[in-house]
Amino acid sequence: MVSVVIASVNEAQLLAVKENIKQTIGVEYEILSFANADGKMGLCEIYNLGAKQAKYNMLCYMHEDIEIKTSRWGEKMLDLFTREPKIGVAGVAGCAYKSFTPSGWGAESFEVNLVFQNYMQHFKHAAKPSIHAYSNPNNSSFEKVVTVDGMWFCTTKEVVNRIGFDADTFKGFHCYDLDFCLNAGQFYDVVVTFEVLMEHFSEGGYNRDWFLETLKLHQKWEHILPRMLGELSGKNIQLIEKRAFKRLLSKLVELKFDKQYILTLLLQYKEKTNMETSLYLKLRYYLFGFLYLGKKVK
Repeated sequence: MVSVVIASVNEAQLLAVKENIKQTIGVEYEILSFANADGKMGLCEIYNLGAKQAKYNMLCYMHEDIEIKTSRWGEKMLDLFTREPKIGVAGVAGCAYKSFTPSGWGAESFEVNLVFQNYMQHFKHAAKPSIHAYSNPNNSSFEKVVTVDGMWFCTTKEVVNRIGFDADTFKGFHCYDLDFCLNAGQFYDVVVTFEVLMEHFSEGGYNRDWFLETLKLHQKWEHILPRMLGELSGKNIQLIEKRAFKRLLSKLVELKFDKQYILTLLLQYKEKTNMETSLYLKLRYYLFGFLYLGKKVK
């Protein structure tokens, strides 16, 4: 028995995903959809409301622009949470490292595999072919991570009742997933499951709201960041954080933040992290390239 919670902005997509759920979930279920095309409610508010209204303990939060390919996926999730009672959150894409540097759910690490995922990604905002984003180096049924992406994830009423979604801090459509995982991870395991495959028809977008919400997320959790599972060398951590900040600087220039604002932010993070002067100067060099030479992070 599964309660599926969806914040809807597109009636046609909602109808399609409802039919998809009906054909694939494989267990008794309900769908709690909240019309939100006007954007008056944030996802944290909607997701808390969904948990209150849900009649089943297993909750599945999902975007409406996906199509699940796996038969009887509801049964698989119920079995996973029963088999592994320490699990509090299960998604299909996640990372075993959350940087101190403001960033999304992933981490650029070429030395140690930290990203675990299994989904098919279409690109609506970029001229790219669709890909099967798959990373399961241990050939496991699930991997423990720090955060999962919010396109689709399962949890329980027990978890939501205990920690909730932070609707006071996050009133929009960003960071609800990362904040929930960082909170849940203090008490439960957060995992990526490889037992469910889906197609995601939009890669999401990065705008000023995304950055400002991400900044709030990192300010809220800076006392525990960076957060990682397993052991990483100091060198690896420095490389991950450097790549994250380089990408952040590129994104801030792309979003047309004022140069002085970016420089002030960089200086603040230098002081917070005791960043080496050599790295600070290198990041300023990257920023110069982004601002005046049109360079971009690939």
